[in-house]
Amino acid sequence: MPRCLALAIGLAASCAYGGEAEVLSVLALDEAAGFRGGFSGIEVSEDGAEFWAISDRSQVIAGQFAREDGVMTGASITLDARLRGPGGTYVPDNQSDAEGLARRADGRIYVSFEGYHRVWTYAAPDGEAAWMPRHPDFKEFHRNSGMEALAIGPDGALYTLPESPRGGVDFPVYRYDGGDGWEVALTLEREIGWLPVGADFGPDGALYLLFRNFSGVSFASRVVRYHLTDATPEVLYESGWGAHGNLEGIAIWQDGAGDMRAVLIADDNFKWFQSNEVVELRLPR
Repeated sequence: MPRCLALAIGLAASCAYGGEAEVLSVLALDEAAGFRGGFSGIEVSEDGAEFWAISDRSQVIAGQFAREDGVMTGASITLDARLRGPGGTYVPDNQSDAEGLARRADGRIYVSFEGYHRVWTYAAPDGEAAWMPRHPDFKEFHRNSGMEALAIGPDGALYTLPESPRGGVDFPVYRYDGGDGWEVALTLEREIGWLPVGADFGPDGALYLLFRNFSGVSFASRVVRYHLTDATPEVLYESGWGAHGNLEGIAIWQDGAGDMRAVLIADDNFKWFQSNEVVELRLPR
């Protein structure tokens, strides 16, 4: 099982060895530039240049990464809005915990929410929401352990799973293909302490999940790849405790060399002592 336990500090820090994932950059997000924190979901364009992100206070942003020699050196915002509900009004504070983000090639986005567990879709990030069907299980999710992970598969279907299903069972992965409702497509084995908080499908058709572990003092993160034909986990990256902040969102893109890269974003919970940052990894093949 590949592991990467080095502490990544600053740009171009690397903990790659033996074919493991490489930390290419750790980019602090400037609150003064509009990155107010609480980011739980992220998507990036096919070339890794543009991004879209949501916060757990229903802020939605879009922007661009600056790069030098392929390495992120900065980020700027081109859209800053607040998510709206199906009636066009802003999402009320008690229903605003947006967690998972998935974006279609035509610009339509899907957002999963915790607390009042649901998935809404938007033709444009600053537009009006439309309801998606709800699986009966959604009502049983823990208030703060719902659908943090949301992704669009190569088949065009939506995939999601709860951060912590009731009863300590393995993780059911729900799939929605535009039909009558969600179905349980597969089940992933649970490992004590590791909870799924982000998901994306790569250009290779594989499902990449971001897992989080919390010691009570600091966080550790894992990136795991699954091929849906057998759902066997392949751990591509595991950080040391405190190497990064509370990473919750993941987006996968493929660079010009053919390598998969993972862009991870941290939820600082609007706390001054937590990290508001983006981390980019080069993943092993």
